[in-house]
Amino acid sequence: MKQEFTITLFSEKQEGLINKVVLILTRRKTNINSFSVFFCKTVNLYRFTITLIETEEAVQNIVYQMEKIIEVFKCYFQTEAELFTHQILLFKFPNSDEKEKQVASIINAFPIIRETDYCVYTSKTHKETIQQLATKIAELDPMNSF
Repeated sequence: MKQEFTITLFSEKQEGLINKVVLILTRRKTNINSFSVFFCKTVNLYRFTITLIETEEAVQNIVYQMEKIIEVFKCYFQTEAELFTHQILLFKFPNSDEKEKQVASIINAFPIIRETDYCVYTSKTHKETIQQLATKIAELDPMNSF
């Protein structure tokens, strides 16, 4: 059954990336309801937000194809109901292999930027669990709690 989905894609700046994303959608004859690109200066990434009406299986295939693009760091989809109950978390930790494994296991996060002295992680979660995550992260690193 067709329903409205929102695809969120994080990428680095790359000429022609919008064309690649739109090409994936037009090959599958998918109508795009909205398409927006936002540059986040703090993490130096672009966030694409695409809304479309399609079946879940078709959207899964589209997201899988978009994740294959080299410049794409992460791509996922949400239904309209999930969109209003989930939030995207971005947070920054000092680089440490041990800490990275702990953080990734606690909040099901993945790194989107790795620098020599810090790493930026992203995760998608429910509103209710954000405070629980904040306390767990504060236990790992009380100096950098939020």
